[in-house]
Amino acid sequence: MYQVFIRRYRLADVPHGKPYYVYCIEVLESERGTRYFIEKRYSEFSALHRTLKKENADTAPFPPKRVRNSQPKVLEQRRAALELYVQKMLRLSTTKQQVLNFLGIEGRAAVESYKSTYKNTEDTQYVHPSALNHHPVLTFHRDPYVLSNATPSLPDIVINGVLLGMYS
Repeated sequence: MYQVFIRRYRLADVPHGKPYYVYCIEVLESERGTRYFIEKRYSEFSALHRTLKKENADTAPFPPKRVRNSQPKVLEQRRAALELYVQKMLRLSTTKQQVLNFLGIEGRAAVESYKSTYKNTEDTQYVHPSALNHHPVLTFHRDPYVLSNATPSLPDIVINGVLLGMYS
């Protein structure tokens, strides 16, 4: 069984052309206890979606592209939506193999996957996958910073106090 998390995004500087954002994907394979680290652009996710949609009728909704919007809030929403999309497509038996091929983890060793992903990146140093221990301490069922149409069950002062206490 595979678990997929898109932990963050970063601006990739390229010597030629414009810089672009890449999404840092972590895949956990529970059967062997290995981790894979991959970076993909939004355009690569979009190409995967087009391929999956062409070959399979049942695909999850894909986050739309906004015109050159690089605000942190938009990028964070897209990161969360892409993570949910990949998780859903990995659960479907008709698309699982294509998603694994897209991530490039079938038949690759975890450490080699990590090294090949970061070998051309000057600002990232190699860290052995066993040294990375990302364990969620607190999770939200929805983004606490995005306003919803529903009225909250708690007064805003309680939510603001908790968020300020945790992230101040």
